[in-house]
Amino acid sequence: ALVTGASQTRSIGWGLARTLARAGADVAVNDAYQLDELAARADDITALGRKSLAIPADVTDATQVDAMMAKVIAHFGKLDIVISNAGVIRWERLHELTKDNVRAVLNVNILGNANVCRAAAQQMIKQQTAGRIVVVSSVQSDVQFPINPIYGASKHAMHVFVGSVALELAPHNITLNHIGPGWVRSPLNDSAPDQQTEADIVNQRAAVPLGREGHLEEMGAAVRYLVSADAAYTTGAFIRVDGGLGIGKYS
Repeated sequence: ALVTGASQTRSIGWGLARTLARAGADVAVNDAYQLDELAARADDITALGRKSLAIPADVTDATQVDAMMAKVIAHFGKLDIVISNAGVIRWERLHELTKDNVRAVLNVNILGNANVCRAAAQQMIKQQTAGRIVVVSSVQSDVQFPINPIYGASKHAMHVFVGSVALELAPHNITLNHIGPGWVRSPLNDSAPDQQTEADIVNQRAAVPLGREGHLEEMGAAVRYLVSADAAYTTGAFIRVDGGLGIGKYS
Protein backbone atom coordinates (compact mmCIF):
# COMPACT_ATOMS: atom_id res chain seq x y z
CA ALA A 1 0.00 0.00 0.00
CA LEU A 2 0.94 3.64 -0.50
CA VAL A 3 -0.54 6.50 1.57
CA THR A 4 0.16 10.13 0.66
CA GLY A 5 0.18 12.99 3.16
CA ALA A 6 1.10 10.74 6.08
CA SER A 7 3.97 12.35 8.00
CA GLN A 8 2.24 13.84 11.06
CA THR A 9 1.05 11.69 13.95
CA ARG A 10 -2.28 13.54 14.26
CA SER A 11 -2.99 13.46 10.54
CA ILE A 12 -5.66 11.39 8.82
CA GLY A 13 -2.98 10.07 6.46
CA TRP A 14 -1.01 8.58 9.31
CA GLY A 15 -4.19 7.12 10.82
CA LEU A 16 -4.91 5.38 7.51
CA ALA A 17 -1.35 4.11 7.09
CA ARG A 18 -1.34 2.71 10.62
CA THR A 19 -4.72 1.04 10.08
CA LEU A 20 -3.51 -0.67 6.91
CA ALA A 21 -0.32 -1.86 8.60
CA ARG A 22 -2.28 -3.29 11.51
CA ALA A 23 -4.51 -5.06 8.99
CA GLY A 24 -1.48 -6.78 7.48
CA ALA A 25 -0.29 -4.50 4.68
CA ASP A 26 3.23 -3.35 3.98
CA VAL A 27 2.91 0.43 3.68
CA ALA A 28 4.91 3.18 1.97
CA VAL A 29 4.26 6.63 3.42
CA ASN A 30 4.62 9.88 1.53
CA ASP A 31 4.68 13.59 2.23
CA ALA A 32 6.31 16.73 0.89
CA TYR A 33 6.81 18.27 4.34
CA GLN A 34 7.95 17.25 7.84
CA LEU A 35 10.41 14.77 6.32
CA ASP A 36 11.96 13.85 9.69
CA GLU A 37 8.49 12.91 10.88
CA LEU A 38 7.88 10.99 7.66
CA ALA A 39 10.92 8.78 8.31
CA ALA A 40 9.64 8.20 11.84
CA ARG A 41 6.27 7.05 10.49
CA ALA A 42 8.02 4.42 8.37
CA ASP A 43 9.87 3.27 11.49
CA ASP A 44 6.54 3.08 13.34
CA ILE A 45 5.13 0.78 10.66
CA THR A 46 8.24 -1.39 10.79
CA ALA A 47 7.73 -1.66 14.55
CA LEU A 48 4.28 -3.09 13.82
CA GLY A 49 5.97 -5.94 11.97
CA ARG A 50 5.36 -4.72 8.42
CA LYS A 51 7.71 -3.53 5.70
CA SER A 52 7.70 0.21 5.11
CA LEU A 53 9.30 2.96 3.10
CA ALA A 54 9.29 6.75 3.47
CA ILE A 55 9.10 8.57 0.12
CA PRO A 56 9.33 12.38 0.03
CA ALA A 57 7.50 13.67 -3.04
CA ASP A 58 5.30 16.58 -4.10
CA VAL A 59 2.04 15.14 -5.45
CA THR A 60 1.52 18.22 -7.62
CA ASP A 61 4.58 17.24 -9.68
CA ALA A 62 3.77 14.34 -12.03
CA THR A 63 7.45 13.46 -12.44
CA GLN A 64 7.90 13.11 -8.69
CA VAL A 65 4.73 11.03 -8.43
CA ASP A 66 5.93 8.64 -11.15
CA ALA A 67 9.28 8.32 -9.38
CA MET A 68 7.46 7.60 -6.11
CA MET A 69 5.50 4.76 -7.72
CA ALA A 70 8.72 3.33 -9.16
CA LYS A 71 10.28 3.32 -5.69
CA VAL A 72 7.26 1.49 -4.25
CA ILE A 73 7.52 -1.19 -6.94
CA ALA A 74 11.28 -1.53 -6.50
CA HIS A 75 10.83 -1.95 -2.75
CA PHE A 76 7.68 -4.09 -2.51
CA GLY A 77 7.46 -5.69 -5.96
CA LYS A 78 3.83 -4.67 -6.58
CA LEU A 79 1.15 -2.15 -5.64
CA ASP A 80 -2.27 -3.26 -4.41
CA ILE A 81 -3.64 -0.23 -2.54
CA VAL A 82 -3.22 3.52 -2.97
CA ILE A 83 -4.72 6.06 -0.58
CA SER A 84 -4.57 9.55 -2.11
CA ASN A 85 -4.86 11.61 1.05
CA ALA A 86 -2.58 14.66 0.67
CA GLY A 87 -4.57 17.89 0.89
CA VAL A 88 -4.36 21.52 1.96
CA ILE A 89 -6.83 24.16 3.08
CA ARG A 90 -6.70 27.96 3.23
CA TRP A 91 -9.24 29.80 5.35
CA GLU A 92 -10.32 32.80 3.28
CA ARG A 93 -13.62 34.45 2.51
CA LEU A 94 -14.43 35.12 -1.13
CA HIS A 95 -13.48 38.80 -1.03
CA GLU A 96 -10.16 37.93 0.65
CA LEU A 97 -9.01 35.25 -1.81
CA THR A 98 -5.39 35.46 -2.87
CA LYS A 99 -4.01 34.01 -6.09
CA ASP A 100 -1.29 32.04 -4.32
CA ASN A 101 -3.69 30.36 -1.90
CA VAL A 102 -6.19 29.50 -4.61
CA ARG A 103 -3.42 27.96 -6.68
CA ALA A 104 -2.07 25.99 -3.71
CA VAL A 105 -5.45 24.46 -2.85
CA LEU A 106 -6.36 23.55 -6.43
CA ASN A 107 -2.90 22.19 -7.21
CA VAL A 108 -2.80 19.79 -4.26
CA ASN A 109 -6.47 18.88 -3.92
CA ILE A 110 -7.26 18.41 -7.61
CA LEU A 111 -4.04 18.06 -9.61
CA GLY A 112 -2.34 16.12 -6.81
CA ASN A 113 -5.15 13.58 -6.59
CA ALA A 114 -5.24 13.26 -10.37
CA ASN A 115 -1.49 12.64 -10.51
CA VAL A 116 -1.58 9.99 -7.81
CA CYS A 117 -4.64 8.19 -9.18
CA ARG A 118 -3.21 8.22 -12.72
CA ALA A 119 0.11 6.74 -11.66
CA ALA A 120 -1.61 4.18 -9.43
CA ALA A 121 -3.98 3.09 -12.20
CA GLN A 122 -1.13 2.76 -14.71
CA GLN A 123 0.78 0.45 -12.38
CA MET A 124 -2.25 -1.63 -11.44
CA ILE A 125 -3.26 -2.05 -15.10
CA LYS A 126 0.30 -3.09 -15.92
CA GLN A 127 0.19 -5.69 -13.14
CA GLN A 128 -3.13 -7.06 -14.44
CA THR A 129 -4.27 -7.61 -10.86
CA ALA A 130 -7.17 -6.21 -8.88
CA GLY A 131 -6.42 -2.84 -7.31
CA ARG A 132 -7.94 -0.52 -4.75
CA ILE A 133 -7.65 3.27 -4.88
CA VAL A 134 -9.24 5.52 -2.26
CA VAL A 135 -9.28 9.31 -2.33
CA VAL A 136 -9.68 11.16 0.95
CA SER A 137 -11.97 14.04 0.09
CA SER A 138 -14.21 15.66 2.71
CA VAL A 139 -17.73 16.03 3.99
CA GLN A 140 -17.49 19.16 1.85
CA SER A 141 -17.83 16.99 -1.25
CA ASP A 142 -21.57 17.53 -0.85
CA VAL A 143 -22.01 20.01 2.04
CA GLN A 144 -21.13 23.71 1.91
CA PHE A 145 -19.39 25.70 4.64
CA PRO A 146 -18.33 29.36 4.75
CA ILE A 147 -14.79 30.78 4.80
CA ASN A 148 -13.23 28.10 2.58
CA PRO A 149 -15.03 28.17 -0.77
CA ILE A 150 -12.04 27.07 -2.86
CA TYR A 151 -11.34 24.10 -0.60
CA GLY A 152 -15.00 23.09 -0.77
CA ALA A 153 -14.99 23.41 -4.55
CA SER A 154 -11.87 21.25 -4.80
CA LYS A 155 -13.47 18.53 -2.69
CA HIS A 156 -16.71 18.59 -4.68
CA ALA A 157 -14.56 18.19 -7.77
CA MET A 158 -13.35 14.89 -6.31
CA HIS A 159 -16.95 13.66 -6.17
CA VAL A 160 -17.16 14.01 -9.95
CA PHE A 161 -13.59 12.85 -10.56
CA VAL A 162 -13.98 9.63 -8.57
CA GLY A 163 -17.21 8.65 -10.30
CA SER A 164 -15.82 9.30 -13.75
CA VAL A 165 -12.53 7.49 -13.22
CA ALA A 166 -14.22 4.57 -11.45
CA LEU A 167 -16.09 3.90 -14.71
CA GLU A 168 -12.83 3.90 -16.65
CA LEU A 169 -11.08 1.55 -14.24
CA ALA A 170 -13.90 -0.95 -13.68
CA PRO A 171 -12.99 -3.10 -16.73
CA HIS A 172 -9.53 -3.56 -15.17
CA ASN A 173 -10.98 -4.75 -11.83
CA ILE A 174 -9.67 -1.62 -10.13
CA THR A 175 -12.04 0.14 -7.74
CA LEU A 176 -11.92 3.84 -6.93
CA ASN A 177 -13.91 5.27 -4.01
CA HIS A 178 -13.65 8.22 -1.67
CA ILE A 179 -14.37 8.96 1.96
CA GLY A 180 -15.56 12.25 3.43
CA PRO A 181 -14.15 12.94 6.88
CA GLY A 182 -16.09 15.47 8.89
CA TRP A 183 -14.53 17.31 11.81
CA VAL A 184 -11.27 15.67 12.87
CA ARG A 185 -8.84 17.51 15.14
CA SER A 186 -5.98 17.05 12.70
CA PRO A 187 -3.22 19.51 11.72
CA LEU A 188 -5.33 20.49 8.70
CA ASN A 189 -7.92 22.03 11.02
CA ASP A 190 -5.58 23.59 13.58
CA SER A 191 -5.82 27.01 11.92
CA ALA A 192 -9.60 26.99 11.45
CA PRO A 193 -10.94 30.37 12.62
CA ASP A 194 -13.78 28.75 14.56
CA GLN A 195 -11.57 26.27 16.43
CA GLN A 196 -9.20 28.55 18.34
CA THR A 197 -10.66 28.47 21.86
CA GLU A 198 -12.19 25.87 24.16
CA ALA A 199 -15.56 27.55 23.64
CA ASP A 200 -15.07 27.09 19.88
CA ILE A 201 -14.42 23.39 20.39
CA VAL A 202 -17.57 23.04 22.50
CA ASN A 203 -19.55 24.74 19.72
CA GLN A 204 -18.01 22.46 17.10
CA ARG A 205 -19.01 19.38 19.05
CA ALA A 206 -22.54 20.73 19.42
CA ALA A 207 -22.77 21.09 15.63
CA VAL A 208 -22.11 17.37 15.10
CA PRO A 209 -25.23 15.20 15.61
CA LEU A 210 -23.15 12.51 17.36
CA GLY A 211 -21.69 15.23 19.59
CA ARG A 212 -17.95 14.80 19.08
CA GLU A 213 -15.04 14.95 16.69
CA GLY A 214 -14.06 12.01 14.50
CA HIS A 215 -11.10 9.81 15.40
CA LEU A 216 -8.32 8.62 13.13
CA GLU A 217 -9.30 5.01 13.76
CA GLU A 218 -12.80 5.72 12.46
CA MET A 219 -11.42 7.16 9.23
CA GLY A 220 -9.22 4.09 9.01
CA ALA A 221 -12.14 1.73 9.45
CA ALA A 222 -13.90 3.17 6.40
CA VAL A 223 -10.77 2.85 4.27
CA ARG A 224 -10.08 -0.65 5.57
CA TYR A 225 -13.52 -1.68 4.29
CA LEU A 226 -13.04 -0.07 0.88
CA VAL A 227 -9.73 -1.85 0.25
CA SER A 228 -10.95 -5.22 1.55
CA ALA A 229 -12.45 -8.17 -0.31
CA ASP A 230 -15.81 -7.21 1.24
CA ALA A 231 -15.83 -4.09 -0.99
CA ALA A 232 -14.98 -5.90 -4.22
CA TYR A 233 -18.36 -4.81 -5.66
CA THR A 234 -18.10 -1.21 -4.45
CA THR A 235 -16.73 1.44 -6.80
CA GLY A 236 -17.43 5.11 -7.42
CA ALA A 237 -18.88 5.32 -3.90
CA PHE A 238 -18.69 8.08 -1.30
CA ILE A 239 -18.73 7.32 2.42
CA ARG A 240 -19.17 10.27 4.77
CA VAL A 241 -17.41 9.58 8.07
CA ASP A 242 -18.67 12.69 9.83
CA GLY A 243 -20.87 11.87 12.83
CA GLY A 244 -23.90 13.08 10.88
CA LEU A 245 -22.45 16.54 10.17
CA GLY A 246 -23.50 16.30 6.54
CA ILE A 247 -27.14 15.77 7.49
CA GLY A 248 -27.10 18.17 10.41
CA LYS A 249 -27.81 21.86 10.64
CA TYR A 250 -25.33 22.78 7.88
CA SER A 251 -26.94 20.55 5.27
